[in-house]
Order: sequence, then C-alpha cells, then structure tokens
Amino acid sequence: MVVEAPEPGKLSAILFTGIEGPDGLSWRDESLQNDMRDEHALLVRELLPRHGGREVKRLEDGFLLEFEGGPSAVDFGLELQRVLDARNGDASAERRVILRVGVHLGMVVHRDGDVFGEGVNLAARIEALARPGTLYVSETVARQVEGRLASPPVRLGRGEMKNIRLPVAVYRIDPPEHRRRMPLLSRMRSFWGRRSAAN
Repeated sequence: MVVEAPEPGKLSAILFTGIEGPDGLSWRDESLQNDMRDEHALLVRELLPRHGGREVKRLEDGFLLEFEGGPSAVDFGLELQRVLDARNGDASAERRVILRVGVHLGMVVHRDGDVFGEGVNLAARIEALARPGTLYVSETVARQVEGRLASPPVRLGRGEMKNIRLPVAVYRIDPPEHRRRMPLLSRMRSFWGRRSAAN
C-alpha cells in the first residue's frame, strides 16, 4: 500500500475582493455589470505588481490574490480602495465601483496554479463580511500592520459581525480618506467599539 505524502503548505496572505452593486443593490443592467468588473480587473492588475502580489484567479465579482505577508496585502488593499475612492468621486452613483476586501494570513497549499486550505476559506469568509470601502483582516494580519498605519485596526464586536462566529478575530482597517468621510455617528460607533474592545 502506497501512502501519499501530505502536500507541503506555505504561509501566505490571501486577499479576496468582491464588488458591491450600486448603493448595495444588485445591478439590473448586465452590460454595466460587465463594465464594472472589467474596470476592477484593470485596476487590480495595474496595482498588483507594485506590492509583489500574485493573481491566483479572477472570480465572477472579484479576485483571489496571494501575497508574501500581511503588510504587502494590506498596502495593496488600501491603495486599491484609495484609487477607487478618488475615481468614484467623479462617477455617477450607478457607475461607482465599490469593493469589499478581506485578508487572512494562513497556511495554504499550492496545486496547479491555484491555492487551497483553511487560509483561503477564512479569507473568503472575512471578505463576505466586509463593509464596502474598507478592509477586514484577521488578527494575525492586524498584528503585523498595527504599527505601520495612521490609525490602528478596529476589532469588531459580535453585533458588527452579524452574530457570525469565525475561528479568528476580525478587524476593520479604514483608508484615511474613508475615515474623514465617515458620518459623525459612524465615527462615534467606531470610537466606542475600540473602547469596548480594549475593556
């Protein structure tokens, strides 16, 4: 009997992007939907080499990307959101490209150009929870980047996670431009959320 050796794993930062429909709604115009996807793809592929990332695959409404570590993944995600924020300022509401971004640092297995494993699954679940225009990251990523950011990552409570439990703590990272534009009530909630997490 031949026992196959387990596939070697690698520690990687996995980043998922996902496009939100206009104002959180689904597109009714398929051609507009395709235009937004293509514009998203062009921007991702333009910025990715600057941060040493690798395109694993394009998904229906986003990308699965791989980075050597959390800092490069977060730098890419923040630049992507900053560029989109500037671009959306001159676009009509229905043509704004609004992204959710999720990042997790974990073990993955490479096979035929793809990546598999718990690290990939957790990154996908984190992205699905993310508030549009921000980055949601796991605790391992938050610890790697905390001292490099203008504002520290905000640990999310159960209410903000819609009562969905994950095996890792999840944090939100806001691009500086996004934080300046947050309504006062949202900024207050963010502040009190940080106080609650610290207690």
